[in-house]
Amino acid sequence: MKFDKRIRKRLFCGFSFVVRLGLGCLFIWSSLPKIRQPYDFLSSVYEYELVGPKLGMLVAMTLPWLELLVCVSLVVGIFVGGALLASIAMAAMFTFVLASTLYRGLQISCGCFGASDTSIINYFTLIRACIILLLAIAAYIGVVILRPFNLTLEKTGTWERKTR
Repeated sequence: MKFDKRIRKRLFCGFSFVVRLGLGCLFIWSSLPKIRQPYDFLSSVYEYELVGPKLGMLVAMTLPWLELLVCVSLVVGIFVGGALLASIAMAAMFTFVLASTLYRGLQISCGCFGASDTSIINYFTLIRACIILLLAIAAYIGVVILRPFNLTLEKTGTWERKTR
């Protein structure tokens, strides 16, 4: 029975690793066009009609760089727990924004992957955002809560890895 538990835990941790790399690639694919064309992204932010000029400018200046920082953190493996929490927060915010846009009946482009993404927001876009949110939550559970190694401070005063 313990053998089955360890295998399930390793499979889930492997799944979390693949999702972490996938989210990292998604965020780099999303952030680079926004960084290269900040005014196009600013106009996309204003099209959602959720923020005013000052807050829209702040969102357009910080969100692409936050996505890039999260991407680097997820791919390299530094501060993974915090990066996954930021991924969850960004995915939840974007899911809410998409749902609000669909509810209000706005016919606008997503702007997710720069100005070249001209597809109009629809229910498929909302489902895609929900899947990204669920994958980020699952990866967070796998990386932070069910991690295969537990760092403990032994009596010797050094950090040592112990398997659960």
